[in-house]
Amino acid sequence: MPSGFQQNINQLAPGMYRAVITMTSTTYYPTTGGAENDRGGVTPNSSDSFATLPTTLAYGQNRARGNMRFRNIVNALTGLADCQIMDIEVDSDETNGNSQATTLAFTVRFERDDFIPSTGTDIAGGSITTKALYIKNEIAKAIRLETTANARVYNGTAGIDSQLPITVTHTGATASQTLGTVGVNLIDGTELITADSSGDAE
Repeated sequence: MPSGFQQNINQLAPGMYRAVITMTSTTYYPTTGGAENDRGGVTPNSSDSFATLPTTLAYGQNRARGNMRFRNIVNALTGLADCQIMDIEVDSDETNGNSQATTLAFTVRFERDDFIPSTGTDIAGGSITTKALYIKNEIAKAIRLETTANARVYNGTAGIDSQLPITVTHTGATASQTLGTVGVNLIDGTELITADSSGDAE
């Protein structure tokens, strides 16, 4: 049996990626307070994150849908490998319970980066050639994932919180268009370099 330290993919080898979702297109990410299941964008903020709560049930449902899409993203990323979601930034357009963010950015730190595939085919039929592109595709798939769950919804008309069944469908975009709204970049690509006994890099 060989002696000494053996490296494998179970070893902690962190990788950090910055993800940005651009939701400026109201065709791809509708913003009106209708009851349609494609509304709400993507957001980590709930109704009570704001001093001004959603003014109608429809806006409260939108807020819950945005939360569900963000949860779908987190679930997709944690399904790839052990990870942390950090440094979440929501743009200043999301000023109250009715308003919808146009940009969401966050950093995901994978503790075992080697578990993330770097090849495949994305939801638009394109080739995946890097881990960043694989993560980008997982985020886009999560945004488009149709989901139904009970969620806390603030009804601004009645002034109450309720548990209601909420359904999210993909926003008003094709798979290719959704993929185009997501950007992912490796932000920690430092490689470990070994040194020999003289101190020179090998």
